Amino acid sequence: MKPLITRRNLLIARCIIFFLVALIESSLSMAADLATQVNPFVGTKISSLNDYGNTVPGAVQPFGMLDWSPDMVDKPFYRWETPVTRGYSITHTSGPGCAQFGDAPVFPMDGLPQESPSKPGAERRYQAGFRHADEVAEPGYYAVTLDSGIHVQLAAQVRSGIAEFRFPPGAEPHTLLFDLGHNVSPNIYATEIRIQGKQVTGSITSGNNCGFGKNRYRVYFAFETDRTPQSAVAFDELKEEAKQTIDKASRAGGYLSFPSSVRIVRLKVGLSYVSAINAETNLKSEIPGWDLQHVRRQARAAWDDALGHALVKGGSQDDRKVFYTALYHALLDPSVFSDVNGEYIGFEGHVHNAGKHTQYANFSAWDIYRSEVPLLAMLFPKIASDMAQSLVMDAEQGGGLPVFPVANDEAHAMVGDPSDSILAGFYAFGAHNFKAHAALKAMLRGANDPHTSVHQWIERPYLEEYMRQGYVSDRDIPGEGAASVTLEYQNADFAISRMAAALGDVDDATTFLRRSARWRTLFDPETEYIRARRLNGQFLPNFSPASQAGFVEGNAAQYTWMVPYDLKDVIQAVGGPDSATARLDNYFSKYYLWDKPNGPYFAIGNEPSFGNPWIYNWTGHPWRTQEVVRKTLRDLFSPRPDGLPGNDDLGATSSWAIFAELGFYPEIPGVGGVTLNSPVFPEVTLLLGNHPLRITAPGAPSKLYVQDVDLDGQPVRNWWINWEQLSKASNLTFTLSSKPNHNPDEAPPSFAPANP
Repeated sequence: MKPLITRRNLLIARCIIFFLVALIESSLSMAADLATQVNPFVGTKISSLNDYGNTVPGAVQPFGMLDWSPDMVDKPFYRWETPVTRGYSITHTSGPGCAQFGDAPVFPMDGLPQESPSKPGAERRYQAGFRHADEVAEPGYYAVTLDSGIHVQLAAQVRSGIAEFRFPPGAEPHTLLFDLGHNVSPNIYATEIRIQGKQVTGSITSGNNCGFGKNRYRVYFAFETDRTPQSAVAFDELKEEAKQTIDKASRAGGYLSFPSSVRIVRLKVGLSYVSAINAETNLKSEIPGWDLQHVRRQARAAWDDALGHALVKGGSQDDRKVFYTALYHALLDPSVFSDVNGEYIGFEGHVHNAGKHTQYANFSAWDIYRSEVPLLAMLFPKIASDMAQSLVMDAEQGGGLPVFPVANDEAHAMVGDPSDSILAGFYAFGAHNFKAHAALKAMLRGANDPHTSVHQWIERPYLEEYMRQGYVSDRDIPGEGAASVTLEYQNADFAISRMAAALGDVDDATTFLRRSARWRTLFDPETEYIRARRLNGQFLPNFSPASQAGFVEGNAAQYTWMVPYDLKDVIQAVGGPDSATARLDNYFSKYYLWDKPNGPYFAIGNEPSFGNPWIYNWTGHPWRTQEVVRKTLRDLFSPRPDGLPGNDDLGATSSWAIFAELGFYPEIPGVGGVTLNSPVFPEVTLLLGNHPLRITAPGAPSKLYVQDVDLDGQPVRNWWINWEQLSKASNLTFTLSSKPNHNPDEAPPSFAPANP
């Protein structure tokens, strides 16, 4: 009888173990280096399309509550072209189209403040220039040496952060100024500050985010220094009343000053939307010590882990940096809203406990439902499930699903009912660990009851009219855009139909699929475009495909395609595949410039246009999708400060670039599946939750055109892969060529009711 373990078998086993260890170490090494591929300055400079990304380069963890970033003077966003800061505030969102947060800025200075920062012109006293050569930004960390000689370092935990201020030698005292009376929001309603020894605590009540006037939030902070100040003053900026405690002032502030002999001052901060005590608890739990570099390493490790859900091999350095910077931006928002003890403030103003879930806030819903939501669900199903549950709780506490929740209030920015598409999108791409039936109940309530509201805002304005005649009539009210509202409601109705179908609700699935076909009520067969109608049913006069009349941030050329769930019928309505292809060719011949809207062209910086390059897959010209997507990436995305073509909208535009580089896109919101283009990288391994999917495309990126696609050895014939198949697959293989494949195969799916 031969021994079970021979020398030969032992040698083979050792080789296998060596190979596996090397593979694991290689993967860990790759993951450990991923943060170096991120440039947080991308989006801070005006792009070639004359728009900003509105990103910020400060210290933040994935989905972090705290985002400690520099603020500019007289500008709501960090601007690369204007390297002058008024301080470093602890709350930001990344890439919004309008001002939000920027609370509790800290400004380091030499000497003592001579007058209130709130006095007209006085803010110019409290600013400092810097050079970009003296500035460093990396995931979780920011540093700069100001022209004053003060060196600033910031590092982030999830709900807290730590700073180090290194002052140059001199005779003047060194001061940290807390200017609570200024943030980037249009309004500050109340502030309070208390200084006790080394601690500065208080709160800021602010709001009017995006200028809509009704939303408010209250954020609490707890600062602590490692040095005892030689003087500490709290003041009401409007009364200039020096005290140790200021309660309920309209604009409080304060400062801590230290002897000139103290060259280094460290400052920690915790924040909470529940209480100052919770802010202190968050700080003590997350940053118990004073080692900034330790916090920096923790943040770096958190980012390497998050970015490690996509491991890229090959491609150019610029392409890799575009990819990982986009992934970084996509993982900033929505942000954590519950404290370390699980508590959060609900939409009705009461304190709740999220329990095993994490509560999230700040959903730029109109922007993110198309591509960012599927991305988060694919890569982080647990986090995505918690985000979905957060919206369910918002609806239960606030009366209806929010359109644009900021903290625990509704800003109601943009139009439509996008939370329906977010919830259906999360569920469709595998994020199931939330109360899906409660979500559907909230979705149906908002879609059927015209009185459903979130605080002062009706969830679906003009719903009775929409249900009666199939569209919302144009009232010539700036910003409303009746045709856009109608299309958004129909996309939301389609999302409800998919969610209902997934949960076995056949009746509602049928009803809302039928409602989604109402895009035809706005389709003008004479011009072959979507057009807004007046109350009397007539189309708006003086039509032009480039006109924005009846649309929100766009025109008929862009919005006519915004029926992604029924592209087959839209293509037939505009004259068939050849006519649709010709129209698309003209549409993609130029880029739409935001500083001067200039025609019926592709608006990559605006979400309704995101999916348009993939429509060629439905017209039978998939090689044109491959050309347009690649050209857009090459023309408009780069790893430089001007490398985003428009507002990033809390990661929305960045998520587009991620999918474009991977080689597929979630074209139909609410449906689990992707349509295809050609990948940029020869190999990418995605971690779909805990399941690895290896995407290979030998010859990428030099070979542009897709000849064949296989999923685990089975050919893909219709330029579409269902999520159920993709989520279980191990290998997605693209065969590429330098020449286009003019065999279109089958078209991807479309969804239309039997009797529209």
